[in-house]
Amino acid sequence: LTLVGAMGLELGAFTAFLYGIEARELIWDRISELTGARVTTSFGRPGGLERDMPQGWTEKVLQTLDRVTELRDEIDALLSRNRIFIDRTKGTGAISKEDALDWGFTGPCLRACGVPYDVRKAHPYLVYDRLDFDIPVGSAGDNYDRFAVRLEEMKQSDKIIRQAIAQCPAGPVIVGDWRIALPPKPEVYSTIEGVMAHFKLIMEGVQVPPGEAYAYSEGANGELAFYVVSDGSGRPYKCHHRAPGFAILSAIPQLIEGGLIADLVPTFDSINMIGGEVEQ
Repeated sequence: LTLVGAMGLELGAFTAFLYGIEARELIWDRISELTGARVTTSFGRPGGLERDMPQGWTEKVLQTLDRVTELRDEIDALLSRNRIFIDRTKGTGAISKEDALDWGFTGPCLRACGVPYDVRKAHPYLVYDRLDFDIPVGSAGDNYDRFAVRLEEMKQSDKIIRQAIAQCPAGPVIVGDWRIALPPKPEVYSTIEGVMAHFKLIMEGVQVPPGEAYAYSEGANGELAFYVVSDGSGRPYKCHHRAPGFAILSAIPQLIEGGLIADLVPTFDSINMIGGEVEQ
């Protein structure tokens, strides 16, 4: 939402940016209600989630999706067939699928080149194998295709969220093994077992057998992965994250070579560079 709105803003379509920001605020409100934070949620835990959904939250999510759909359609109508927007984005910041793969592109920037790779489809995890959604792809690998792919992915995200809500089962949201997950606060406050389990997990960490693991998932910008090495203690011996935006940002010189200075910022917007993500 920020990306498509910012691309419009940089090319003179301020209204599209306002629509994108309104939709983003609605989504952040729902995230804040669930996790207590808007961006840095820290909601995932080893073994599950921090807490369950509050009463009536899913109904609010469905209402938010309806409004976000309206705002997305407004952005689509303002930009997708806008002659100025098309002239400024088609053919600029282009990269071939071969070069994109060589650079290590993943996510929407790779799919905009015509490569239908999505971790959720290629290597399903969680419940993605039970969800029905499509993988939008482009062909030219330029700024317009990156915009169009992300706009279409919003529609697919809408489908995914609605299906996930419909299929979400009742029950615990985290494992009950106190060697992995923190015990419930009532147990910590009222039992010696809860206090000791909490203390040991915080001070010593989860005791992972020696070895190494590489896990990856589909993030907003592409394949987000973590490589972890354990020496058998409660702290990782080594931990490295693969930020999808790092490889894409590295290709910026090739994307802008031979172009206009005026096209630099829209090209930068189209890859959705997030500083906190790519910082190594």
